Amino acid sequence: MKYFVLTDDELWDSAEECIYVFEHTKKERSYTDIYSLEDFAAKCEFIERSNAHIYWYKGKNVEDLPAHELENKIKAKQKTLQNMPNKDFLELKSRFSDTISPFVFPDNPLRYSYAYEPDWNDIRIVMECEDKFFALYYWTTA
Repeated sequence: MKYFVLTDDELWDSAEECIYVFEHTKKERSYTDIYSLEDFAAKCEFIERSNAHIYWYKGKNVEDLPAHELENKIKAKQKTLQNMPNKDFLELKSRFSDTISPFVFPDNPLRYSYAYEPDWNDIRIVMECEDKFFALYYWTTA
């Protein structure tokens, strides 16, 4: 899996913003743990949370988990992916295609979904294409 992170100084406004772009090529591998769009969504969330250092803080009320257990916990708590209307897909593609270069926003995914209910300041979408999985997570504090 590869991913790319764009932060405040690379984006449009002066507000705090961040974009994660994830891509995972589908290949026959015995060691992979991404078999479905749901697996891919959980892996993306795990990477994003790890990068944000949410689980690195060792306070007295924070449970100490190995990485694979944390990932399994995220997968277990993951909500059902929500189908995304084609209109929303096209709007998001138009909005983010230029910004996420060198990644290419897929043209014709087989399936695209919201990872959870989108909000004005927090969008998480995951897609399955014939040859890869693709995700875009955007948030702002504007």
